[in-house]
Amino acid sequence: MTALGMIEVRGYLGAVSVADTALKAANVTLNNAEVIRGGITTIQLTGDVAAVNAAVEAATQMANILNCLLSSHVIARVDEQTKALMREPEQTTSQTNSEEIPEETTHQEMNEKETAEATTIEEKIPDQPIILENVEDEELKKKLVDKKVSELRTIAYKMNLRSLTKKEIKFATKESLIKAILMESEGSESDWD
Repeated sequence: MTALGMIEVRGYLGAVSVADTALKAANVTLNNAEVIRGGITTIQLTGDVAAVNAAVEAATQMANILNCLLSSHVIARVDEQTKALMREPEQTTSQTNSEEIPEETTHQEMNEKETAEATTIEEKIPDQPIILENVEDEELKKKLVDKKVSELRTIAYKMNLRSLTKKEIKFATKESLIKAILMESEGSESDWD
């Protein structure tokens, strides 16, 4: 015979604790955990009459300890028409396991994706140095003015500027970055590579 046990509690913590206690107490199945407005949750259990009675009793005691019990009830022999109100528990079948992709294929696909991403990133990086050596200050200043602030920060990080710390580079304005790069480039342009 099939029985239906229902425990109504307040809060998510109470619902999880009550469901866990009921499932550990007897051989029952968690049929549904229906969330009702106002933080009220109804836990529905199915199984043999004695098992459902034992599970509901244990869950009720746990709910009393947590002070979240609203009500509990057991229906000994559920009518067929009443079963239409209940949702059936989702059953996992072996069909879903057989449909899974073998792990080797999954790892190969992931490695291919990572390789493809790495090549696209490498393609975006220019092969030529950011600024050519032996450039006069005027031409250098014009090139620096045409660059974005983020590009100037990248250049400044690569040059390891002595006049600005990394934190100062991060928050520096375009003008201050250009000034620091020009001052540093006068010292040695070989630091740019």
